[in-house]
Amino acid sequence: MLRGYWLRTAVAGLTIAGLASSVLAQMPVQPQPRDPNMPAPQNTVPEKIEPRTGSDSTSSTGTLSDKLQRSDGVITPPDTSPSMTVPAPVPNPGTTPVIPPAGSPGSANPNAAPK
Repeated sequence: MLRGYWLRTAVAGLTIAGLASSVLAQMPVQPQPRDPNMPAPQNTVPEKIEPRTGSDSTSSTGTLSDKLQRSDGVITPPDTSPSMTVPAPVPNPGTTPVIPPAGSPGSANPNAAPK
């Protein structure tokens, strides 16, 4: 009689454990709360998630340290076409207006007391 009691208790315990594990396995996983400072995934630029691979990658030419060593630490921009250059302005010192302070001769209000 005592043996039948333990057998029924063990079977009932295993049945309850099996049912509980199947219920837990079917429950959806709650997503982690998102950091409010991070942008939404659909608004993120793909290059920020995974860097581009291609001709601008340093893997074909070595590491960035090797690249800087070859160029003595100088990073130069890529070549541009001559049509993209902007000529320097023609120097003309007479075009800069001089605004005299208030209370000085030549100002809009020569009688104002400077503070």
